[in-house]
Amino acid sequence: MSISSIILREAGLPAVLSGGQMSMVAFGTVISYGLVSGSAFPLFAAGLAAVPAYLAGALVALALMACLSLLAARYPTPGAFGSYAESHLGPAAGFMVRAAYFISFVLIIGTEVSLLAPVVRAWAPQINAGLMLATALAGIAAVNVLGARSFARCEVALSAAKILALVALVGLAFHYAVSGAQMPARAPVDLSLVIQNVPFSGVWQAFLLAVLGFVGIESLAIVAAETKATAQALRRGMRLASLAVVGLALAAVTASAALVHSGKVSLFQPPFATLLELAGMPWPNTLFRVLVVVTVLSVLNSQMYCASRMLFSLARAGQAPGVLGRSSASGPARAVIATAGLSLTVFLVNAWSADGFHTIATAVATTGLLGVWFAIFLTCLRYWRGRYVPAADGSKPRRLGALTAGCCAVLIAAIAMSTMAVDAFSSTLRIGLPFLLLLWLGYVVLTRALQWKRSQPSAPGSQTACAPVN
Repeated sequence: MSISSIILREAGLPAVLSGGQMSMVAFGTVISYGLVSGSAFPLFAAGLAAVPAYLAGALVALALMACLSLLAARYPTPGAFGSYAESHLGPAAGFMVRAAYFISFVLIIGTEVSLLAPVVRAWAPQINAGLMLATALAGIAAVNVLGARSFARCEVALSAAKILALVALVGLAFHYAVSGAQMPARAPVDLSLVIQNVPFSGVWQAFLLAVLGFVGIESLAIVAAETKATAQALRRGMRLASLAVVGLALAAVTASAALVHSGKVSLFQPPFATLLELAGMPWPNTLFRVLVVVTVLSVLNSQMYCASRMLFSLARAGQAPGVLGRSSASGPARAVIATAGLSLTVFLVNAWSADGFHTIATAVATTGLLGVWFAIFLTCLRYWRGRYVPAADGSKPRRLGALTAGCCAVLIAAIAMSTMAVDAFSSTLRIGLPFLLLLWLGYVVLTRALQWKRSQPSAPGSQTACAPVN
């Protein structure tokens, strides 16, 4: 199906967001708990080499956004990269990208809300933590049900707060890392010896974590469908937002590495949490907990928005109940309610089960999101090879774009395969690949069911089903 037909099929959502509000969604999904806590785990795996590993991951993310921003500016649609995959790679790929993205985000929402549990227990030990977390999910759902404007205003407030806090923490970290007071004496650094002792397995693990840490930046393509801006402004805004998100993430990792390397902060505690005590801030634990709450709510808010739009796109494609493809002046409220309900179900199952469910959810989400990035790069490869680009001039940019997309697709596949050799991700493909196979089988069954239904003679007086009503 042509991309223009898909855009017409998915039309109906009001374009009410500004470019600045669009940008905040990327900060909402990418600036997560791992960054505000100081990214201690990659530092533990790779030491100072985590910084170049994150830089390499940032280059992959920017390469993805270089092409995705062009596609989203030309063809803004709620299904975004799922719709582009359908048009460029085929309907099966479109379904799998949309479904994998939606399911992955629902699993993340339902499990990561539990990051708020320690804060709830610390502030209100007499209150049932599970009830408070379920209430938080309901509150986020209510904000999204009210429409894109309500979501954006909430996200701007949450993201602005965590950006300001993270920038302040990064500044403090560099100040204490480079200050001479209490610095342990160090021998001259032998660079050749440092290079020889680099833990390459740890660096690759840090690179894997970095790429996964930048997952969410692609959400800008989803928000573009409801942003009131010209194609040129959309493309420029998406690229600037990508650079800003990547820059802040790299600054946070570098600041954490500098703190640990200075000897002032232990690697076995979240560096930024310890930094608040080192700086003599009043109520450091309370301040850090507030930052955790703001960060987690921001991530969940953005992810619920993106997941609901992907579900809306699935419904418009006839691959989810048609009622979820209806929208009003405030947006696809039914898709939001369904997303929130499924996320709450995941939360309840995770709360009442052993750690096994969390392992399964993490493996499925990791595989699903890596698969989405792989499909995006394949889509970009097809795009830049010229099949969907006018042939007039610009052959060199097309060749360069195709080469970059192809190399990044191979790299994502290598990252996915390498998870089998990393203890923390050893079960990812063992669980995730059967999940992708089930998605494909689901597509086959659904397609055949729809074909059979269309082949049946219509009852007297019945009408042919039309596109979902706005």
